[in-house]
Amino acid sequence: MESVINSAILSLTGFPKSNPPLHHQKAVKARRTVCCSLSSSSSTSKNSNNGGDANGLLKEEEEEKYNDIWELFKEAQQNILYLNKQRLVAVEELNKANREKQLLLDKIQQSEAFNKLGNEQSLWWELLLRIDSMVLTGLIDSAEASGLRKTVMGNKFSVALVFFDIRQKTDAELLAKLRHFSDKNIFHIIQICTEMEPLVSVGSLSSYVTGLSKALQKKGHMVEVILPKYACLDLTEMQGLREIEAELYSYFNGQLHGNKIWTG
Repeated sequence: MESVINSAILSLTGFPKSNPPLHHQKAVKARRTVCCSLSSSSSTSKNSNNGGDANGLLKEEEEEKYNDIWELFKEAQQNILYLNKQRLVAVEELNKANREKQLLLDKIQQSEAFNKLGNEQSLWWELLLRIDSMVLTGLIDSAEASGLRKTVMGNKFSVALVFFDIRQKTDAELLAKLRHFSDKNIFHIIQICTEMEPLVSVGSLSSYVTGLSKALQKKGHMVEVILPKYACLDLTEMQGLREIEAELYSYFNGQLHGNKIWTG
């Protein structure tokens, strides 16, 4: 019995393996081919979709950048317009401030001139009153007082410069100064400056002439300065400037030339 079973097992073990049918192999290969083709087509469609999405994102980014640049440009343009308006407002305010400043300076100059004139007039009247008091106290007689009054009224400008410290002097000191002022010889000095223009702009001739004239006036002398009316002269510093209505001629190079005379 055992020998029969073993022989059967051996016969089963030695039985050769049979290959699958040919039509079955073709079906398997077909399925594999279909699967491979499907998988490759699906990957291609995915790649094409990814490329389209990337292009769309690039376009959106470019549009956003363009919009941002345009917004910045419009904002910069608005800022420029605003700054230009502010500049115009600032220039107008500056011009207004300059006009107000000039008006204030003119008022100050007028006030100073008025105060100066008032101070000079008060000084003249105070001198005349002091002379009257000297007569009453017996320091001088009426004849000498009359001569001193004529000296004061005839040299108003010089008197204002010489007797500016009248309040600090006694009657005796003031009388001595008045007698010295009336007894000294007074000169009429005329300075002719025909070539001031080329020197005024580079030198100090104008200040020199002005300083010399004031120094001579303090000594009681009468000083006049004659000079051409150049365009570079600052006429605002001259008081009482006016044109003389007269026809005056000068002879030069064989011809007569008309001249205008200004005083001040």
